[in-house]
Amino acid sequence: MARPRLEDRFTFGGRLPWGLGLVLVLTVVCSIFVAVGSRHAGDLSDFASLYPKAVWRLELWRLVTWPFIEPGPIALIFTCLLLYWFGRDLAEDWGSRRFLAVFGGVTLAAGVGTSLVAAIDVALVDQRYVGGWAVTAAMIVAWGLWFPERVVRLYFVLPIRGYWLAWLTIGITLILAAYSGWERYLPEMFAEGSTLAWLFRRSIRARWSKTRRAFAAKAHDTRLRDRAKKRAKSADYLRLIEADDDDPPPLPPEVEGKIKDLMGGRGKRTDDDD
Repeated sequence: MARPRLEDRFTFGGRLPWGLGLVLVLTVVCSIFVAVGSRHAGDLSDFASLYPKAVWRLELWRLVTWPFIEPGPIALIFTCLLLYWFGRDLAEDWGSRRFLAVFGGVTLAAGVGTSLVAAIDVALVDQRYVGGWAVTAAMIVAWGLWFPERVVRLYFVLPIRGYWLAWLTIGITLILAAYSGWERYLPEMFAEGSTLAWLFRRSIRARWSKTRRAFAAKAHDTRLRDRAKKRAKSADYLRLIEADDDDPPPLPPEVEGKIKDLMGGRGKRTDDDD
């Protein structure tokens, strides 16, 4: 009998794609470990949270560990439920490896972006971010735009299509950031923004290429116009130099008289010498 692969251990008997199962297991195990350990060894979440000041001290593991630590049981339950509801469809459609690549890329982009902004905005330096809501919100945005015609029910009552759910999630994040300060919601903004960039990467790349071609064409036209102007100016100079006027303008009488006196005097001296 063939031994089951390691990935199969996270499918829960084939009920889940193994990539989503791995994310759920890591979230539950890490959150419970930190919750239990914090009662005996201090707040362990401080060692795993996204702390920009510590990241700049090269504690780089914080860039990927922060979304797997939920600060409370209610947050843990809701995060796992949302990941199950929305992440399952994505993992099944993308495949587990691609799902994990997107999940990890969004996590890293949010962590790196927040740390870079903290180098400019001092209000972010001492902020600590922990919990998976930022990446979960990004997965909701991805689900809504990947399955725009599917319908979910907000609060199990209000039906809403995936397309509008995605933009509603982004809008709520921006409104909360406007009212409460972007310091608290910067990871969510980076997570959702990087998700949009990945989903629309082909359109962004095409527009970027079109813009580059337009700038290159404009620069080429400018060079051609400058070259034409230089050639026209050179042609004007040549026409002035190569004018068909064979008779030079007459010299002033006094200058012409001096030249004749000099020439006559030079001739007389030559005759005397002979």
